Amino acid sequence: MSARGLLHNGDYLKLLTGQTISSIGSAMSSFVFTLLGFAITGSPVQAGLIGTAYALGATLAALPAGALADRWSRRRILIGYSFLGAVLFGSVAVAGWLGHLTLPHLVVVSLLNGAGFAMFMPAESGALRQIVAPEDISTALAAAHGRQNLAGLTGAPLGGLLFSIGRVIPVAVDAISYLVMAILLVTIRHPLPAAKPDGDAHEPMLKAIRSGLTWLFRQASLRTIAVVGTILNFAANGTILVLILSMQQRGVRPSVIGLLETAMGIGGLAGAIASPKLLSRFTTGRITVVACWIITVTFTATAATTRPAVLILLPAFAIFLLPALNSGLFGYQMLITPDNLQGRTQSAVMFLSNISMPLAPFLGGLFLETFGTSTALLIFGSLLVAGSVLLTVSRSIRSIPLLAEVEAV
Repeated sequence: MSARGLLHNGDYLKLLTGQTISSIGSAMSSFVFTLLGFAITGSPVQAGLIGTAYALGATLAALPAGALADRWSRRRILIGYSFLGAVLFGSVAVAGWLGHLTLPHLVVVSLLNGAGFAMFMPAESGALRQIVAPEDISTALAAAHGRQNLAGLTGAPLGGLLFSIGRVIPVAVDAISYLVMAILLVTIRHPLPAAKPDGDAHEPMLKAIRSGLTWLFRQASLRTIAVVGTILNFAANGTILVLILSMQQRGVRPSVIGLLETAMGIGGLAGAIASPKLLSRFTTGRITVVACWIITVTFTATAATTRPAVLILLPAFAIFLLPALNSGLFGYQMLITPDNLQGRTQSAVMFLSNISMPLAPFLGGLFLETFGTSTALLIFGSLLVAGSVLLTVSRSIRSIPLLAEVEAV
């Protein structure tokens, strides 16, 4: 698991660079969208609808998107989503400058962006397997998590700073970042075609989706990951939203609130750097169980304090093992999945693990408004405990070996 091969892979570097730039822009707009919704409505519940719309779009589009990603050119999907993002976020910037920005506009953009991202992810997963050699997969995935955490490290505070200057400036920058990613993707030399079909290339959509789900549910480890991921993703995202909105309610400056994402970015970036070495020394199963318990304990502990410094540091500590956990699980999934099922498997896991995500922002705002910060955080913490217990008792998860021992299909 060395980075040497990746550093000489021009197409991979273009893909990584484009996604890094776009991820920083997305981190800014994602952070600012919640603040924009709250500024327009003054209601945590209504502001939470923006995140709900994104999750809903991603969830509803996930299964058909996976089937299409196995059928259409992956190159065209990646480039098409990049231009879609530029148009969507450009429209928000223009509406804001004209003074006509509304909550429904933000909700619609979030919904469409979520659906587009659902297409992008399985296509990107398939493209990564086409571009990167099997022995470099785990390192590439660790770099992807490093990219995401770098975005969190720089995007949120930069977004908070630009928001204080002009509310839609961060969104405009995000629109430009999508254009930059599109240009870099266009220059990739690898054709990135659709996967070679296994059987009828024109099978009905429902049949294609069913075949992907059937294959997934026959894999005990992937089935467990998808189901338990539903609980963990819901609770973790609800926790983060409650922390952001509660600090905003207490009058904490946006630039300080942005440090929450920054700290998580630092923790995740450090974890991404350590991830290849961790994955070479410890089995993915062991990393998964330990990481989930660390996240559970630290996230739940946020209910015990209102001090911004502590609330910023606890999630940062929680996130450290997340890159190794995700790189191990997704690398394992990618290696054991046939190429013609990459898109459908990726989307099926996303769909099942994120099916409850549309409720997380809404219920996070509702719990905060109804029960207060501490109770809302404890509710989500109890769900994290339940998910961690299920992973701990799962033999199929505990038995996942070192990625170096997994034979690629």
